[in-house]
Amino acid sequence: MTSANDEFVATHTVPAWGADLWSLPDPEQQPVAELPGGTEVQVVERRPDGWVRLTTRGGPPGWTDGRHLEAVPPDESVDADAMELIAQLQGALSTCSQLLEDLKDGRIDAGSFRSRSFRAGLVLRDEEAWMWDFASGWHCYDGVGLRQMDLSAEGRSDAGRGRAEGREEQS
Repeated sequence: MTSANDEFVATHTVPAWGADLWSLPDPEQQPVAELPGGTEVQVVERRPDGWVRLTTRGGPPGWTDGRHLEAVPPDESVDADAMELIAQLQGALSTCSQLLEDLKDGRIDAGSFRSRSFRAGLVLRDEEAWMWDFASGWHCYDGVGLRQMDLSAEGRSDAGRGRAEGREEQS
């Protein structure tokens, strides 16, 4: 779900025949909504089994079979590779946040939290390793140096300064 600090950026559209939307990536459950054909969506997490977590402009967030979604041609000002990376990072952050809630509510122990949040908060992409730290946010390691990154909407709008249209924070 996009927050007040996040911008909705359509990455895909729903095919003409529409798509069912689930609260969890489980086709055994009943869909919670149906998205009409042509609806613009923002994919925020993609799983290897084809399920995608998405948001809509003003509609409910949820999960659907992402194999039939149609990619929106990127605007010249928006780098598609950067948007895909941001979607991966948002998915990792969502998983880490859920793990923190599970720890707080006693559903997992500290050891499980540590190992699972480490795996969830590590995104390997191209020649970079992105790492989530609950205290200071995202860090990017490119084989030469480790940089703390600002991926806020303000940081992303400063195109061309840092990977994923983010910018390095000045220390």
